[in-house]
Amino acid sequence: MGTMQEYGQDLEGELHRLRRRCEELEARLARTEARTRVLVEDCPVGIFYDDPGDKCIYVNQTFCSMMGLSSEQALGDGWADVVYPDDRERLLAERHRAVAADDDVFQCEYRFRRPDGGIGWVVEQTKSVRDGSGELLGYVGTVVDVTARHNRERAAVRARDMLQDRVRERSAEIRDQAMRLEEANAALKVLLRQREQDRLDMEKSILDNVRVLVMPGLERLRAMNCGPEAKVCIEVVREQVGDLVAPFVRTLRAVYDTLTPAEVQVADLIRQGRSTKEMAVVLGVSAATVETHRRNIRSKLGLTNSRRNLRTQLLSLG
Repeated sequence: MGTMQEYGQDLEGELHRLRRRCEELEARLARTEARTRVLVEDCPVGIFYDDPGDKCIYVNQTFCSMMGLSSEQALGDGWADVVYPDDRERLLAERHRAVAADDDVFQCEYRFRRPDGGIGWVVEQTKSVRDGSGELLGYVGTVVDVTARHNRERAAVRARDMLQDRVRERSAEIRDQAMRLEEANAALKVLLRQREQDRLDMEKSILDNVRVLVMPGLERLRAMNCGPEAKVCIEVVREQVGDLVAPFVRTLRAVYDTLTPAEVQVADLIRQGRSTKEMAVVLGVSAATVETHRRNIRSKLGLTNSRRNLRTQLLSLG
């Protein structure tokens, strides 16, 4: 009898200890659930849980706030209603493909309609959940709002496009300026060539006038029986006329245009290196006549008062 009583007391004590242990476990579980609920609900990213058929059975408060849905509206496929129409079909197709392929992790980026009416971007990541035997229990996933990043990227793209447009515009402006400058240079070259030709024409005209109008008159005056003073004046005038036209005489051809036929012959022989005596023999004239021609050539070349060699000057003009 005593033994039965003792056994009952021991059983009652064991039950008491079991009840107290259960209460402790329940309290611990409640605290764990509370902490988990806080972590999940207050997490800065959206969290959802889908059943093995890929139907949503849970979303946290961040998910609801982000998508502008209540938890009831998001269940099943309700969350897909806020996905941007152009992205919805692609997203669902990719999710179904991942489920069919039994992918362990799925990731996708897509647009959604924000609660304020704007368009946002999120990155979704989903991972399959399995028990110890490998049986699929469902899918846990997160959605992260990356709208700010996309806005920065779009702003960077717009800035890059604007810069490229500006570079293209500036390049076109530079090409146009270069083309106009090239055209202006071409026109300037034409004008310079025309100006040079006009200058040459003017010089030739002056040389022709001196040769045709002035020099024959001076030669006639020299041939006249004048007094010594008159002859000196005529010679001075000849030398001054030679000095006047000397800057215009730039080529041998121009020089020959100012010379008499006899002077041209003498100039050619001087260029050949002939001496005065040799030239007198070749031309059949006296050495004094050759010297007179030499002086006239020097005068017409502007070398009257110069020590420059006449042959060197003629060769430089050739």
